[in-house]
Order: sequence, then structure tokens, then C-alpha cells
Amino acid sequence: MKGNSFVPFMKRKGDGSTLNLDFTKMSELDSRFTFTRSTTATYIDSSGYVASAAINEARFECDATTLAAKGLLIEGSATNLLNFSETFATTGGTNNNWADTNLTRTSTNNTSPRNDATALRITASAANGTIISSTAIGTSAARTLSVWLRRVTGTGNIQYTLDNGSTYTTQAITAVWVRYTFATTTAAQRVGFRIVTSADAIEIWGAQLEDGTGASSYIPTVASQVTRALDSCIMSGTSFSSWFNATQGTLLTTWSGTSYGGSGRYATINDGSSSNQIWTGYSESAIYNGSFQAQFNVAGTANGKVAIAYALNDSAWCLSGGTVSTDTSVTLPTGLNQVTFGANPAGGAQVNTSLKTIKFFPTRLSNAQLQAITT
Repeated sequence: MKGNSFVPFMKRKGDGSTLNLDFTKMSELDSRFTFTRSTTATYIDSSGYVASAAINEARFECDATTLAAKGLLIEGSATNLLNFSETFATTGGTNNNWADTNLTRTSTNNTSPRNDATALRITASAANGTIISSTAIGTSAARTLSVWLRRVTGTGNIQYTLDNGSTYTTQAITAVWVRYTFATTTAAQRVGFRIVTSADAIEIWGAQLEDGTGASSYIPTVASQVTRALDSCIMSGTSFSSWFNATQGTLLTTWSGTSYGGSGRYATINDGSSSNQIWTGYSESAIYNGSFQAQFNVAGTANGKVAIAYALNDSAWCLSGGTVSTDTSVTLPTGLNQVTFGANPAGGAQVNTSLKTIKFFPTRLSNAQLQAITT
């Protein structure tokens, strides 16, 4: 095994790594990174509120409850299919309308999840008061509905539907703001909420319906649907070559949360095409040189650590300190000149979660070391 050969052109850190990125300690990206996103986007800031990032501004997300830093948020494109996401207007819009059956709506001065006075209070005047009733949303597809809710009076029980509006499921609402998500794997043609009893009052803010199996960052809408563009983050040139070793190396990545896309990549070392790649991902890590040279598959986990190591005919992979998988027939990819964070070289397979740390060691670490650094 090639383990500890001297690499004179690289400045090693104390642990032997030549790249050590901790996104949980950053508030912006420096000049080593090229970051783009053609629209604004939201994220949870260090105070736990929904904040907005400008075009081409990276987002460093925090946990809404603990306020702990989660890291660099990388997401694919998404569209909020519901309009009037905060005002819940009763008219207008192509794909939905917000009903007021057996309800009283009141604008409040209470703080919304965005830290402004835009929360809307809904009080039931009779049982089963309808809050939201959408018309059909496009074609059949798996979709996720998300909305911030908090209980004001009563039990706080609501009922929701993600089908044709005839079958409802009960959900208890807490007395603090929580973003509730409701996902379906069937054809979600309508979405709806209703308050169960006339003694209840809740506050509501930020409704979103989107394609896919998880809730992405909030996309505000008014009279029409809105699309958030994908995030792109790349390191290339001397910012890449100063730490990379083409003949052997180990890539370690850690992340916060779950990649709801199911196939997202944490980091992809590549040549700008799909021909030559080394990557770590939520459900697959691989070494690719025109075809798969080594391929390691796993069911994705939340808040994990994964490392892939490589040398000629000697690759290995380890997730969260578990069993090391190896491959001894590996032709290494050539011409690698950049790393794409949270996606593949074409801008697809966004990880749809927050990257915590990225490390690169310019040697093929031993199997025992792989277990140690991923534990």
C-alpha cells in the first residue's frame, strides 16, 4: 500500500491533510471558491430566523432550534407551486386558492419565522374550518408540502390532506413556530388544511408545495409560482492544484441533515466533465475513469462522515467508522483539475443539505485510519 510518500509542493496541516475546510465556522466564501446562484434564496440564520441571501451569495445555515451552525447549504433548483405563500389570499392564482370556510383571519403584530410582523392568525368559528384548499397541481408526482404553524388556543390540532381532499390526517401543533412537512409518495393532486374544532386558533406562515420527497429552503411567492435556482460552488486553478495529489489521496466529507434528493454528492473531484471523477455521496461514492473503477453504495444517513481513499489498484471507502470496503483493480482518472461541492460536474445531484467539513489527505490512508477519521 502506498501510504506516506513525501509530497513537497503541498503544505500539510497538523493532521497531514492539505485541504481542511470547516464550513460551520464560515460566514462567507473566500476567493478560492467560485459560487453562483442566479436567484435569491432563503436560509435559517444564526438567530434561528428565515433570512434571505442575494443572487450569487452563499448560504451558511443554522439549526432553527439549537442555533448550531450546520454549514454550507447546497440545493438544486425548486419551485413553490403555491402562490400567496404568506398572505393566503382568497382569490387569484392559477394553481390554488386559499379558502376561508368557517374561519376568521387576523393579521397580527406577532413575530413570524422571518422576524417580522407578517404572521396570520386563523380562528375557527365552527368545526373543520378550511385554511387552505388548492385546486389540482399539475400532473401526478411525489410532492412535499411544508408550512410554519404554531398553536394559539385550544388543542392546536389540524388535519391535512395530500390527495383529492377527501382523506385527512390529524397533526398536533405546538405553541412555538415549527416548520411542518407533509410528504406523499402517491399522486398529490390537491393539498389542504382544516382546523378540527371551533375552540382552536393557530398562526400560519410560509406555505410551500414542491416536487420531490423533502422540503427545500423556503421560496416566498405572491400572485404566481416562484423558482429558486440551483447553487454552484467550485474550487479550481491553483486553489485546487495546491492541495491535490493525482496519484494517491483520501477525501473526507461530513454533512448536516439528510440529502432528501437521495443521490446527492458531498464533493466531486473532476475535470469539468463526467469522464473523470472521484466523489463522495449520500448513496454512492466512486472512482470513475470512463467507467466505474470503484463503486461503493450505501443507504444514506443523516449527520454522517464518509471517506474514499485511492491509489493505483488500491481504493477503499468507509462510512461513519463502519466496515471498510475495498477494490484492488482501479485505474485512476486523469486530468482532474477542480472540485465541485455538493453536486456533480454538470451541476446535478445537488446534495440538498449542508456541508460541514471537507478534508483531503495527499496519501492513501490505511483502512484503520479511514475508520478512525469517520468515527
